[in-house]
Amino acid sequence: MSKTEKLRALLNIGAEMNSTQIEERFKEIALALFNDFAIQKGTKKYLFKEIEFYFYNNLHRDIITHPRLSKALYWYVNDFGGIDLNFGSNIAIREKDVKGKSKTKFVLDDKAFFGGILIRQLVSIDGSETLDGPWACAELFRCFDAINQSTCQPLIVEYNSGMSAYLKGERIRLIRGKQSIPSKVDYILSNYDEHPDRSVLCEDFSRFMGKPYRFIRCDSLMHDRDTDEVYLSKWLMDEKEGHKDFYERLTDLFKGIGIKVKELKGTSDYWARDYMPIQMGRNEYVKYRYYPDYLVRSKNPKDKDTITDCAKVLQGMGINCRSTKLVIDGGNMVPCGPYVVMTDKVFTENGHAKGDAVFKSRLEMELGHPVIIIPWTLHGDFDSDDTDKYGHSDGFIKWCGGNRILMGNHGDCYPEEADAIRHILEGYGFIVTEIRFKDKVACPKEEYNWAYINFLQVGNKIIMPKFNIEEDSIALRYVHEAFPDCEVHQIEMSDIVKEGGALHCLCWNIARSPQSPTTL
Repeated sequence: MSKTEKLRALLNIGAEMNSTQIEERFKEIALALFNDFAIQKGTKKYLFKEIEFYFYNNLHRDIITHPRLSKALYWYVNDFGGIDLNFGSNIAIREKDVKGKSKTKFVLDDKAFFGGILIRQLVSIDGSETLDGPWACAELFRCFDAINQSTCQPLIVEYNSGMSAYLKGERIRLIRGKQSIPSKVDYILSNYDEHPDRSVLCEDFSRFMGKPYRFIRCDSLMHDRDTDEVYLSKWLMDEKEGHKDFYERLTDLFKGIGIKVKELKGTSDYWARDYMPIQMGRNEYVKYRYYPDYLVRSKNPKDKDTITDCAKVLQGMGINCRSTKLVIDGGNMVPCGPYVVMTDKVFTENGHAKGDAVFKSRLEMELGHPVIIIPWTLHGDFDSDDTDKYGHSDGFIKWCGGNRILMGNHGDCYPEEADAIRHILEGYGFIVTEIRFKDKVACPKEEYNWAYINFLQVGNKIIMPKFNIEEDSIALRYVHEAFPDCEVHQIEMSDIVKEGGALHCLCWNIARSPQSPTTL
């Protein structure tokens, strides 16, 4: 079965499907439209960017839906001049005499089902044109040759646009101005000759009005492969508080392989990743509240003094950010295609129970991208120096491009937790390769092995830790296989890793040159 025929089948819902099943179907259709289809008019193709779902049957009485009689995968000009892509429908029609004129009325009985997908935004595949709003999208469907068969009629065509994801929100402007729900329902019911009780339909309207049936396409984020500049804290070169020897070796390596290095000013320690904003797009940064519990709760009173104020660091850098008040660490945000992967520590740091759906929705809306949550467990004493109290996703995974993820060796020590992380990522369509040292070396060095995944990638250059142990060469092979078109370099950093971080934690890399983001 072709993708088009699969889409047609998805658009045939019928009268027997309940609300839970229908909402799952909406998700399937949205991903299909975003990933596998475009609208073609002439030689130009447009990707679906924002869509809204409307469907009515007796088990999903979304009375907001305009009645129509149509086959699946047909266009429909709705009452407001926008364009819908129709579901298959079945609804009885009666011709009624209204003030001496014949008028078509619908019968809203238990057998009726109908609906469509409103197209709210389209974007050309080269990104040069955006049709924003239902009216703008509907312009594609106007002005055809009245005599000859048009070659410019908009058609849905199969088009592989790579991995995308979506955010969900409430549908827009279902009630206008001072209009009330009862008056809106009365307006809708003017289309019907027969319908359920009006008061029940008003309750249905209220219930469906807040449903998250608007889907917004999210394309690939800015990733390490797009970056071309690296920033280091000045504290790293400090003879007493930093690691001057390592700083010199690292900057010499950067210079030797053509990576530009700059200094972050106004920092409070030699780490850089966690307090700096995340780059979502070429000129789009998100700044968050950096207030980590591993510094706030530390028994060492000096640790709290090392919380860097990102606003001071950004002064004079020419970087504008949008802000969120949520407590986040930069090391707990790993872009993977269109997703941001975070551990569930983000819930507790913001005072919420793990799995809180309302908080997750807020997190996604403020970041502007869907978030994949992976589990994290504190093993050992919080106040112990060798305990992972950070809960950062960059200590677990690295995106390799496309739908591929390289995962660290967490499974060597905690196989059940590693399995849970892998299964979650696979549920989003990723293929996960795990680094493993168990049964490959005689005496694994657990205090170092976790750090290999915390490597730095800048463009097609990768720098990863080494510790002069047996695992160095095994980890190098994993990274070479995961990134076959990258140069991979190693640098010894045993002393730093003992303090809880590696190269990705030490560096902040961004894209400055005007290039398009990676869509591997």
